[in-house]
Amino acid sequence: MHTYLRNKPAWIQLIIFGGLTGGILFLVMTVGISLVAHSNNLSVMQIASMSPDDYAKPELAGVVRGLLVVQFFGIFLLPSLIFAYLADPHPFDYAGLKSPDKKSFILLGILVIVAAFFTVEWLSLVNQELVSNLLGKSARQWIEKGESDTDNTLRNILTMKSLGDLMESILLVGVLAAVGEELFFRGILQRLFIQIFRSAWPGIIFTAALFSAFHGQFMGFIPRMILGIILGALYWYSGSIIPAMAGHFIFNGSQLLLVYYKVSDMDSKAVPNATITVVGITSLAVVIFLLNYMRKHSVTTYAKVYPPRREETPFDDGNTGEVNR
Repeated sequence: MHTYLRNKPAWIQLIIFGGLTGGILFLVMTVGISLVAHSNNLSVMQIASMSPDDYAKPELAGVVRGLLVVQFFGIFLLPSLIFAYLADPHPFDYAGLKSPDKKSFILLGILVIVAAFFTVEWLSLVNQELVSNLLGKSARQWIEKGESDTDNTLRNILTMKSLGDLMESILLVGVLAAVGEELFFRGILQRLFIQIFRSAWPGIIFTAALFSAFHGQFMGFIPRMILGIILGALYWYSGSIIPAMAGHFIFNGSQLLLVYYKVSDMDSKAVPNATITVVGITSLAVVIFLLNYMRKHSVTTYAKVYPPRREETPFDDGNTGEVNR
């Protein structure tokens, strides 16, 4: 009898999710790259052979944007939703796509992210100093080369000369990233890793480390991991992925607005100073205070999220014998 995947051991679910993601990515990339190539008057081989330098060419910005959309469907959205369908009779609830346990958690999540913005900026400078001072020359050069390639690609697709360009960037880097990455990392992976570790915080932290590593930018590994931890805590304490998605969108969207209105510059370099450090530590204290407030008012428990296993098939209507969720 075929049961829902949630009734299988968590590590088996993780393997299945990995295989499912790889298979769907292959299919979506096969179709998606063909569509991107056709819409940009290129061949599939030309796109497949693109180098990091090519991704930074202005004439290929449309290709990079198209590949971001393909990535959204192939890696993040479709694998997450299909796995949730196979895992639980209520797939949207399983993936966290439901109302928070308390409506105020959405606003509280937004306040947490606003405060975290200053924490992340401070930790970005600390991370850069650590890389510059603690790593050897070869390792530092390898990291800086990767950062340069990524920055050039981002600069290419985030060239915003009009309000229309800004809206397109907000869709790609704000909406798609917030929805897709939160579903994949928090909605599925974090859920599985919490079950594997049998404890919330180890699962949240481990998932945040994977989230940061996925971006491949080690100059910002620490702040991105901290952001991932914050987003993971928002999901866990609120019982819904909506606050994490909203926070992720606001964080990315704020950065885009700062670049568009020339308040911030992607090329700007700074070093930690007393003022930045005080603001960063203060904002971190605010984040911790707000998350602790959420914890005290949260109704999330391990037993509620991971009810006892029972035999059901993916074709059951899910209305009989359903345990508390």
